[in-house]
Amino acid sequence: MMRIVLSLVAAFTLLSFSGKAFSEDIDFDIATGIEIGKPGGRIILAALGDPKTFNPVTANESSSSDVIQHIYEGLISYHLEKKKIVPVLASSWEHSDDFLTWTFHLRKGALWNDGTPLTADDVIFSLDVIYDDQVINPARSFLEVKGQKFQYRKVDDRTVEIKLPAVYGPFERSIATSLVIIPKHKLEEAWKKGQLTEALNVDTPPKDVVGTGPFRLKQYLSGESVVLEKNPLYWRKDEAGNRLPYLDEIILLNVPDLAAMDVAFEAGKTDSHGISPDKYKRFKDQEQKGNFTIYELGVDLGENHLWFNQNTGTNPQTHQPFVPPHKLAWFTHVEFRKAISHCINREGIIRNVFRGRAEAIYGPISPANTEWYNPDIPKFEYDLDAARRILDSLQFIDRNGDGIREDPQGNPIEFTFITNRENGIRERMGNIIQESFKEAGLNGRMKLVDFNTLVTAIADSFDYEACLLGLTGSDYPLSGLNVYRSSGRTHSWFPNQKTPATEWEAKVDQLIEDFLATPDDAAQKRIWRDIQMQYAENQPMAWLVNSKVYLAVRNKFGNMRPRVVRPRDVWNADEIFIKE
Repeated sequence: MMRIVLSLVAAFTLLSFSGKAFSEDIDFDIATGIEIGKPGGRIILAALGDPKTFNPVTANESSSSDVIQHIYEGLISYHLEKKKIVPVLASSWEHSDDFLTWTFHLRKGALWNDGTPLTADDVIFSLDVIYDDQVINPARSFLEVKGQKFQYRKVDDRTVEIKLPAVYGPFERSIATSLVIIPKHKLEEAWKKGQLTEALNVDTPPKDVVGTGPFRLKQYLSGESVVLEKNPLYWRKDEAGNRLPYLDEIILLNVPDLAAMDVAFEAGKTDSHGISPDKYKRFKDQEQKGNFTIYELGVDLGENHLWFNQNTGTNPQTHQPFVPPHKLAWFTHVEFRKAISHCINREGIIRNVFRGRAEAIYGPISPANTEWYNPDIPKFEYDLDAARRILDSLQFIDRNGDGIREDPQGNPIEFTFITNRENGIRERMGNIIQESFKEAGLNGRMKLVDFNTLVTAIADSFDYEACLLGLTGSDYPLSGLNVYRSSGRTHSWFPNQKTPATEWEAKVDQLIEDFLATPDDAAQKRIWRDIQMQYAENQPMAWLVNSKVYLAVRNKFGNMRPRVVRPRDVWNADEIFIKE
């Protein structure tokens, strides 16, 4: 057995929680290399919109994950600074020589925030829930090899064994990304009744939102705020023996839009703020007076894109197709999508929306991710003449002289693309895009909707025609499998496919299986370059721009080490403290 063990420090402590006393031999993780802080205080952040759920298995949008990430944890995690897998609820793990059997040893003495001990039963339960066909969740696609589930069993109360049907190259990263542990003692009954979603919705009492993370839910007021408080049972200490986290609270204030975020930070109501590139000078001029620092983090690994609804299904209530057949024929035609990409004035967006602080992109991986980016993908750059030639070749021409093209059946080429009203940047991009559509003879109109309404449309009801949105991105493409796989829940233009709808998607699915089957880094990168080529050639999305990332943070915080990968400011929330 090849052992992957990180030496941790065990300590004996007396814990007090809700009037109960626990005497536990706890395998504490010692946070090394950080500044020793003092307990107390809070950090206040702004959030666009309310969370949709407190369920870490089913959550698939940032408004929920921004909260959940502080409450729940996995067995292992990827450390943004160390750039390696580190222990979390598993204090050590090992694999067999053939990489098919992995054994995880749980952290001794780890407790749920209600004082219940964490056991192997919780891990088994979490996997049972993720693999339940009735529980739609984004994690499952990361936890399969060649379409087959992992096999798993409880060895003892603190040991879990996972067996793979075949070699899974990024297994550790997959576990770190996707396997969040949820409490069996709180959720099993609801799960058996098919009520898991209801058991962790936003109306769930805070005491019933039970995790192992550094913070726990204290209060949620719809339309106002989410308050997280310190989990006194957390399993980390600093080198001086102080129990983490240092902060007493994290508060997320609900704000209506990005402009309100700007105002809240300027007024001193929030402590950290992502600055849109067009506002850089405005905030830079206030840096000294406002006692904050602007961190310039580089080009974003996420991206903005426009896609069309290519879902061939029908609404189960109305029995009508999600997309009218004549529009579906346009949206599923690759040449139409190439013409759309030629209509995107990326340089105009960079100049007028981002004040030059962004870069054009033409595929699913950011050029900033130099390790994985394929520079040889085709680029359908802004060229209205090229767009017109393609549309002409499709016999999409203006037949009645009204300035709008019609298809051969006489249907005007018109569609609506939705985007979230809270994001003024996307609204300004949308204005530029719809103007270009008009010049090309297309009636593409933008519609602003609330973020959670948008999420429901693209993920549940499929009642929309096109969407302008973004993905957060990652330094490792495994995180995007739920987007790239045809069966993925975030395969935006046609999610949850039973079988690939197109030949190119079937090719990508196979390439993904090849990627997952090899532990060889060079082979993984070659495969991912091929995947990017398939995406760029078929243009399921029109990729727009990647902005540069700026984060303003009050100078009162210690151990604040922002990173370009989200969450940029509080990825190490348990280590952050208020300086004197």
